Amino acid sequence: MDEYLEFIEKGKNQSDLEKLMNPVWHVHNGTIPNEKIIMSFSMLLNLVETSNADNKKLLWKFVKKYKQDIKEDEHPIFDNLINYAIKYFNDVIKTKKVYKTPNENEKGALNALIKSLDNCNDDMAPEELQTNIFTVGKENGYKENLRDWFKLIYEVVFGDENGPRMGFFISFFGVQETKQLIKNKLNNV
Repeated sequence: MDEYLEFIEKGKNQSDLEKLMNPVWHVHNGTIPNEKIIMSFSMLLNLVETSNADNKKLLWKFVKKYKQDIKEDEHPIFDNLINYAIKYFNDVIKTKKVYKTPNENEKGALNALIKSLDNCNDDMAPEELQTNIFTVGKENGYKENLRDWFKLIYEVVFGDENGPRMGFFISFFGVQETKQLIKNKLNNV
């Protein structure tokens, strides 16, 4: 899919002869789409996976937070890619996820993270949010091994040992939304 998107971008600046060699020219019957590519499909899959977004409206919300000047109706290819990414996530990736059930100490640490996010807002830089998360980890038994702190967050919230840089994720996903996501994961345990 990413290769297809790259061919669309290349086609915008190619000569007529080069366009004939571009597979997208043939896929679209001689008319290469003019749509501006928002992000790669692999990045979109990462967004779906880390946000656990399960509908197009929610994903567009995240994308518009990152790229505020875009309009859905001007991006029909990307709009379709969102559907494909959600379907792939649900059919393939999500089925392989294993969410950790935290013990009481781990629940306490995650609840401390939720509480600390009360003092944060969406205008904070990702680095500030990341520092806040480090502080919570250090104060809740992870001072000697912060990697285990983040691993706990990833396993409980994302169902994986690894995940996105949390400060960036929170700044993109939203402080309130992240708090609710963690609360939901703790309540479903």
